[in-house]
Amino acid sequence: MQNLISKEKKYDKILKLIKSNLSNYKSDYKQAKSYNHSLINYSLDILYNKFPDWIFCGIYKKIDGELTIDLYHSDKIPCSPISFEGVCGQSIQKNSIFNVPDVDKFPGHIVCDNNSKSELCIPFKIDDIVYVLDIDSCKSNDFDKTDEINLLEIIKIWS
Repeated sequence: MQNLISKEKKYDKILKLIKSNLSNYKSDYKQAKSYNHSLINYSLDILYNKFPDWIFCGIYKKIDGELTIDLYHSDKIPCSPISFEGVCGQSIQKNSIFNVPDVDKFPGHIVCDNNSKSELCIPFKIDDIVYVLDIDSCKSNDFDKTDEINLLEIIKIWS
């Protein structure tokens, strides 16, 4: 796991960068009438590229009885659609952050990339549509409260 201080500093820079570019994405929100697609994609790109152990950073959207990939950054094509049995689905069903230090020990884990060792899922709503931020790492036990707190701050910016 990264040094806590360096991770906090990294998130501080990421948050400042996203906030400083908000004005570039305001018109996109008015056109989309649901959420700011470009801002979220920009944020996911920054996150994916700033954390070298992250192998997937994306959002799934709840549509009827399944989750469909909406936006993502990864070297591999994600599974889509997926059921509610995995980490993302359980996170949405319980409306709770799921921080899974070892995905092999999570019952129902959906294997989209064999390199995934840990996963963090954070459910959120924008305009009554349910989404989940899904991040996978190639390292076990890669996520902590620092990630959760800062990713929630980023989600607030999207909303």
